[in-house]
Amino acid sequence: MRKLFLTLLLIALIGCSTETKNALEPFPTEVVTDLQTTMDNLTDSELPPGMVVWIDTPQHRFEGASGSANLSAEVPMPADGAFRIGSITKMFTAAVVVQLVEDGVLTLDDSLAQWLPEVADQLPHGDQITVYQLLTHTSGLFNVVEHEAYFADLFTQMVVDEAAGTAALACVERDPHDTLARYVYGKDALFEPGDRWSYSNTNYTLLGMIIETATDMPLAEAYRTHIYQPLGMESTFLDCYEEPLVDIVHGYSGMGDSMSDVTDLHESVGWSAGGLVSTAPDLLLFARGLFGGSLFDDPEMLSTMTTPAPGSAYGLGISLEQESMGHAGYIAGFRSVLNYSPASDMVVMVLYNNDAADPEQAVADIMAPVLSSLRVEN
Repeated sequence: MRKLFLTLLLIALIGCSTETKNALEPFPTEVVTDLQTTMDNLTDSELPPGMVVWIDTPQHRFEGASGSANLSAEVPMPADGAFRIGSITKMFTAAVVVQLVEDGVLTLDDSLAQWLPEVADQLPHGDQITVYQLLTHTSGLFNVVEHEAYFADLFTQMVVDEAAGTAALACVERDPHDTLARYVYGKDALFEPGDRWSYSNTNYTLLGMIIETATDMPLAEAYRTHIYQPLGMESTFLDCYEEPLVDIVHGYSGMGDSMSDVTDLHESVGWSAGGLVSTAPDLLLFARGLFGGSLFDDPEMLSTMTTPAPGSAYGLGISLEQESMGHAGYIAGFRSVLNYSPASDMVVMVLYNNDAADPEQAVADIMAPVLSSLRVEN
């Protein structure tokens, strides 16, 4: 039923795309000027690469860019540039799992042992941890990236060219079983499942493995089948696990004279926890599909995703703030944030190609003139 609904929705959107685009007005000139000035100030400071900002409301849209997509080639940042989005990937992973719950393929109360028995046997409380606890970071499992060997391995494997100012790591498909064996197995639980909250990429690695088992397809194909195709997303892909659909902008690490180009440094171990590449146009389609409820037949599924786990400000793959919800992303060379504000039905995206930047602070700086304009209109 959901697939039929989404197909009809996509046909309708394609048919009225020109009308919809024309119906959206730009923000007032002074707001656009303030936004662009703020962005230019941010990319003209000690963090010289670029950024993309999209703001979408029912009446207005701002599609902005500033700074550089490639410093050495002096390429300006395009508003539709492709970025590695880090942990925003978790929202995609969670959405697929919740769709599988709605379809009756699995339940939130299923244990890890039901889907990955051999893996569960090697994890503390593996027979007790549930799909819900993985989604909400309440499993108590050790975080893969906090293993003492994780970054040591990256530094050992990467190729650094000091003269060119670049660092590279081969783009390879990594078996998540090997990732768990190297960085998670043998580590004690942080707490009993469900007792507390602690952010752990391990949870989402396991969810990716459950998706592959439950759908009998590679994770990249599951994302495409369940999310990209129904929503009309054309530029999003799982880095290193499928052919790139678009070229990403260059990514940079560091500040000032110590800045390095890490575009070819692939942290493919991120996978279902942080491995996606996307663009602002695609992320807007995803945000509208997710928070608009069209990814599900039952509106209660979105309600479940946006209900915080006890003692936390985190739902199912979604960070929950007082007035907004979404997720931030951080991976070598890139920082990002995607926020949705239910009260104003507004989507805000900030994408940086410098991992020293702070996109969440940028959101606060950028939104001041927008919110002022919306208050005046209302």
